[in-house]
Order: sequence, then C-alpha cells, then structure tokens
Amino acid sequence: MNFGFWNFYPAFNKNRMFTQGVQTQGHEYTVTSRLLARTLQSMGHQVATLDMRPLEWFDRIFFFDYPNYYVYRNPYFRALLRAGHPDINLILTEPAVVRPDNYNPRLHKPFRRVLTFKKDLCAADPSKYLHYHLPCAPEPRMEPLPFARRKLCCMIQSYMVSNKPAALFSERERTVRWFEANAPRDFDLMGTDWDRILLPGPLSFLNFALRAAYRKVWPLTRIKFRRFPSFIGPNVKGKHRTLLDYRFCFSYECAAEKDFIADKLSDCFYAGCVPIYLGAPNVTDYIPASTFIDKGRFNYGELYRYISQMSEREYNGYLEAAEAYLRSPAARLFTPEGYVEMFVKNFA
Repeated sequence: MNFGFWNFYPAFNKNRMFTQGVQTQGHEYTVTSRLLARTLQSMGHQVATLDMRPLEWFDRIFFFDYPNYYVYRNPYFRALLRAGHPDINLILTEPAVVRPDNYNPRLHKPFRRVLTFKKDLCAADPSKYLHYHLPCAPEPRMEPLPFARRKLCCMIQSYMVSNKPAALFSERERTVRWFEANAPRDFDLMGTDWDRILLPGPLSFLNFALRAAYRKVWPLTRIKFRRFPSFIGPNVKGKHRTLLDYRFCFSYECAAEKDFIADKLSDCFYAGCVPIYLGAPNVTDYIPASTFIDKGRFNYGELYRYISQMSEREYNGYLEAAEAYLRSPAARLFTPEGYVEMFVKNFA
C-alpha cells in the first residue's frame, strides 16, 4: 500500500518528516514520523508526502490538521476531493485555541477517519473518530546538575497573545511578570517571540500570521524589543540540555483543554526537572499527580515559597515518581512507539 502524508506546517513536507530532523526551540519533531516510515516500509508499504508523487499513486492519505485554513486552500486536498479519493484521513494535532477549524464537525465529513486526542469525539462516533495520544520522543539520559547547583526555575515557551477563553498564553505572561517583579534572580525566560509585539483583543486572531511575518518579511525580521527583562534569548542548547540546569520548569499548555497533553510534562521528566504544570483539567487521568506541581493549587506568592523552600528529599520524591511513571505502560501511550503501534493496528 502507498501511504501519503501532508503536514500543515511546510517544514515537514518534501519527505522531510521521514528523512531529517525538524527542530523548534531545540525540540525534535520528526522522531515519530521517521519511526512510522521505517515501520511501514519494513512491512512492505511505501510512504511519501503528497508533493513527492502523483496523487493517483497514493492509496491511503493523511493530513496533519485540517488542510484548508482561512485564505489558504490546499491544492492537494481540493484535487483529491474532485477525484473522489476513497481513503482520506485527518490527524488533529493542534488544539482548538490554535486551530478552531480542526473541530468543526462539518469539515470532518470528507475524511474516512479522524484521529484525535479528544475522547468525547471518539465516544460519540467511534467508527469515525480514533483516539490517540500526542507522542513525545524520549531524550538520552544525561546527568543533571546536583540539586544545590541548579537554578531555581525557568520557562521555555513561545510568546503569544490570544483572546480565546481557554488560551493559557496570558498566564505565561503573568508568570514572567510576577518573577521579574518579585524574584528576578530565581527565574530565566527562554523561547521565541518574547522580543516581539503582538496584537491584543479582537485583533489577536492575526497573531499567528504576524509571528510568521516576523520570521520571513524584511524589515520585520530586524525589529525586536526589550519588553521582558528575564528573557535571555532562544533556547540555543536545546530544551533537554537546558532543563538539566534547573530544578523547576513552568510547563503550560497553550490551552486548558480536556485531554490535550502535549510534550510539556514529558520534556521535564526526561531531563530530571520537576514541571509546574497548567493545562488539561483532567491531566491526572493520564499522568500521576505525584510527578508534577499543579500550578492551579497556588497563587504565585505561595508557589514561590513552596518551590524555594523545598528540601532535596521532597524534590527527589517528584523525580522518583516521574521515573516510575516513565517505566509504566501508561507512559508508552505517549511515546513514538506507542503512536506507531496504534497507527499500524488501525491502518496497516
């Protein structure tokens, strides 16, 4: 069988999702797709992105996130619909706060199956929707700094502004501002776009396009602002190596959306760093509460006192719980191997 794939983000196409690394903030995002390609090929199948073969070559096709978005109309998707291709599928990776069109049921009609992290969709129509977990690639084990030599805490996330109710971007900024005002020596900020200006309120829906323009359109590429004193720049060492130097990391999802658990917790677990988490309200349905600090339980003053006064023994208790979780069957569901097993079982 010939499998075809297309990612909404262009960096993954031209077969790059199968052949090379694609990094964002030092995080490698093609480990899972490369493993999937090797597995399918070992079974006698062939894989390619849609821009590498004629469309009639593909037997089964998968789009990562809904392919038509605002003024963008995907030519491959339109051609496949015109041809009446019988096996087009959709893999939802972004939450509704980033891609609201992903969750419009009317837009799901052309797809044979829709893979999603949202359990309520799967329960409502299990013949159409297939549940999966967003995978996070394990990192090689490296020795972190001793407890006493580690800096207290950091945040490694993107700056974004959104007026959507479930968005947690504003909470990221509140965290940064609190530490800058109250404990500047105990906090470092890294990531992307913290030196840019984005649009507030009703115009915030334009910010995804504005962030892209800052990267590609001259002279916007040269414009930067010193708005956050704690911002020390992009995460040049890679997220894993950076987290080895800190005791705690603020790990906020982009949205407080049920079942949406990305790589924020796992990144910390693999680095032996304790995450301070805010995101899926039902996160403990999947990951034990003993492995992370729930930001929702504290205001910032309380949280700072808790983490700054934590003993090494209590801190190691979080690390031991995370290590036990990583060895458990529950953690495998969030790994590339678990994702590939799900895919092969249902499609190959």
